[in-house]
Amino acid sequence: MCLAKLNGAAFPCRRKLIMPVQDFLAFVAGAIAVLTLLGLVYRMFLKKIVSEVRDWATWLKKFQRDWDGEPASAGRDATPGVMERLNKIDGELKRNGGESLKDKVVETWECAQELDARVTTIELRQNEIHEALNRG
Repeated sequence: MCLAKLNGAAFPCRRKLIMPVQDFLAFVAGAIAVLTLLGLVYRMFLKKIVSEVRDWATWLKKFQRDWDGEPASAGRDATPGVMERLNKIDGELKRNGGESLKDKVVETWECAQELDARVTTIELRQNEIHEALNRG
């Protein structure tokens, strides 16, 4: 370290500049050019990619929220997740003594079978009556 003395006080010596001013200005101009080029590349290409990734991340977040369900919040009921909803549907497809969808379908089918048997009986009686009238 170089110290110059003047009237008993020590001052640092002047050192040679690290780079001349022209070189520094050339470096700054080059840095500005590179940053401008990077900005153009971002605007032309990366902005669209970033937007697509952001949209995909938003979709994934919504999907995850739908899959897991949401707890109740102020003014909103809890929303069940996909597995809970599928279990509820699965429960409707099994017989449980009269309350499930499958029980109602079976009951309707049995009623339709009974009505079909009655219609067949009525048709047989009509045919018998028709034949008796034609003979007589």
